[in-house]
Amino acid sequence: MPEVLPSPLRCWTGTAVAGSMSFAAYLVTRNVIINFANNPPTGNTVAMRIAITVRTLLMGICTMATAVFGMIAIGLLLLGIKSLLAPDEETASGESS
Repeated sequence: MPEVLPSPLRCWTGTAVAGSMSFAAYLVTRNVIINFANNPPTGNTVAMRIAITVRTLLMGICTMATAVFGMIAIGLLLLGIKSLLAPDEETASGESS
């Protein structure tokens, strides 16, 4: 049985949730980067290398979360527009009848 596109309201509610999560992840990313910039690592060479590696991983994870939630929000917004313009269209579910 083919699946019907979700309603635009449902898509835009998901857009609001994903967009707010993306914005929250952006604020966390910004604060993490500012904190790391203001507090450079100190200590011996091995400890500094480990600290730099951990900082790089944390910044990468925060940035990736921001980007993923942002892309999801954009995709849901576009899906809502598509379902608004073509409400009777059905998506292919991958099953043959």
